Amino acid sequence: MKLPSLRQVFKESTDTFVRFPLVLADAILGTMVTIVLVDHQGPPRPTVFFNILSATILGLPLLIALALFAEKKKWGWSGSTAFQMAGVLLLIAYAFTVPSDLPGAPGFHVIRLLIFAVALHLFVAVAPFTSAGEMNGFWHFNKALFLRFLTAFLYSLVLFAGLAIALAALDQLFGMNVPGRRYPQLWFVIIGIFNTWFFLADVPRDLDALDAQTEYPKEIKILAQYILFPLALVYLVILYAYVGKILIAWDWPKGWVSKLILGYSATGMFLLLLLHPIRDLVENVWIKTASRWFYVILIPLLVMLPLALWRRISEYGMTEGRYLALALGIWLTAMALYFIFSKTKNIKLVPASLCVLSLLVTFGPWGTFEVSERSQVGQLKEILERHSILVEGTIQKPPSAVPFRDTKQISSILLYLHDIHGFDGIQPWFRESLKADSAGLPPRFKNPALVARMMGIEYVRTWQSSEEGGSVSLTTSQEGVLNVDGYERMLKMQQINTGRLRRDFPEEGVAFRMREEMDAMTFIVSSEGKAIDSLEIDFKPLLDRLLGDYGNTSAADLPPEKMSVSNESKTMRVKVYLKRIQARREGDVTKPVSYDAEIFYARGK
Repeated sequence: MKLPSLRQVFKESTDTFVRFPLVLADAILGTMVTIVLVDHQGPPRPTVFFNILSATILGLPLLIALALFAEKKKWGWSGSTAFQMAGVLLLIAYAFTVPSDLPGAPGFHVIRLLIFAVALHLFVAVAPFTSAGEMNGFWHFNKALFLRFLTAFLYSLVLFAGLAIALAALDQLFGMNVPGRRYPQLWFVIIGIFNTWFFLADVPRDLDALDAQTEYPKEIKILAQYILFPLALVYLVILYAYVGKILIAWDWPKGWVSKLILGYSATGMFLLLLLHPIRDLVENVWIKTASRWFYVILIPLLVMLPLALWRRISEYGMTEGRYLALALGIWLTAMALYFIFSKTKNIKLVPASLCVLSLLVTFGPWGTFEVSERSQVGQLKEILERHSILVEGTIQKPPSAVPFRDTKQISSILLYLHDIHGFDGIQPWFRESLKADSAGLPPRFKNPALVARMMGIEYVRTWQSSEEGGSVSLTTSQEGVLNVDGYERMLKMQQINTGRLRRDFPEEGVAFRMREEMDAMTFIVSSEGKAIDSLEIDFKPLLDRLLGDYGNTSAADLPPEKMSVSNESKTMRVKVYLKRIQARREGDVTKPVSYDAEIFYARGK
């Protein structure tokens, strides 16, 4: 095999740039912006670079698709450039919708970016073949893109590994002190410029000739026949066994099964697309049979999909994940019916329709973000009104304790809104702002735990449980002010448990003894090895109050004062801040088993 000369490499690189000038300009701009962002030290600050980066991420697939569309239509260089410039204007308009404080902005901006990226990559797959027919050319075009992508990515990995080792050698052997951020910057240069340029260099040029190709790579047949097909069968057996279990036990399907159904559907459709050109060959009768029956077998599973999703939606409301899974279920049903009853069975419809669907779900009152936020705010409003926390559109303290189940759901919704949409939808319920003071930076929304306290409830983590049996963990917030007025010294203690009930500090002249029941502690003051005074600290009222408030469950970020107990005598005063309480539930009884604590004391009152 003859290696290409530098002249040939330069010529092919130049030809690629002439063919895709705006695409490569987009890649170079995006890479430069990424390098600047990686180079920034300290907390992320608002910058127009986030707007530019978001636009360039979408610019790669969009401009490739527009260039190939114009090339297939034979519009010439001027027509193609004008068409792509229209795409550039769209990207600029999109950049204005992206917040410059993207890392601290609501997460739906990133989700929308990812959905747009999926839609535009699907657009690349069909852009040169929007006319009727040419299904064989469409398949061979995407085969070429797929194989070139894998090759380019492999080359990029090898190049990065080699250069990263070279940087490490310069750092270790010559003491050049290479900063750690140079490695991600190197990766982005390779993946942004080299990978893109290398990929574009082998994009098929004669798009019209692709429809006459008959070559079928043996590697793809092996992948489809010996890896994907058995995998699809495993999915199918598991899913139909689960359908049988549902019918026998008459039990509602679990929400998790929707992921398996979508996984099976994606694997099966990808398998059939890979095998499409050889489905009619005599030696591949099984492919034609599988193509005919796959969508028929899929129908019962697609009936189960919305049932599995609906249980979660009815109990906890709509989220982006559930919305998209439901939308994909509807799309899969439409595709299944099309391929069952259609005579043409146009495979171009698969990426084209999924591209359109991806764009449709990102905007408007029917879109995933609008629907999900309305649903979650509605769920939150219903719970708060039921417990008289939201009265006539205003938040007030609850008149009675809120059950753990509802407290956990309120906390879950607050976390979701904070991460995905922000609190603008519930701000009218509060008299004070839900945005925190951010010291000169753009204001960000307050922590959901703080918003929960503003509602008069304690925030419950997603992992916390109220089930009978097991353990209880109560911890204080890592931030806050401790009241130490009147105290002189502090003892910091960890893992006070039944195996460590005694602690002595002879240099300080103090000690403590914990009762075996772990519900009280005696603090002892000594002089010359003899006890001269003692004070008992009773934990039981504190433990009873905490366990009563939290219903024998786990809780975090509790106010420090809520986890403190104190006592005093004529000669000393002691205050104990319990940083962590670990307890064990045994039926109706909850017993403490371990503490972490900070003990403040003063002698000679």
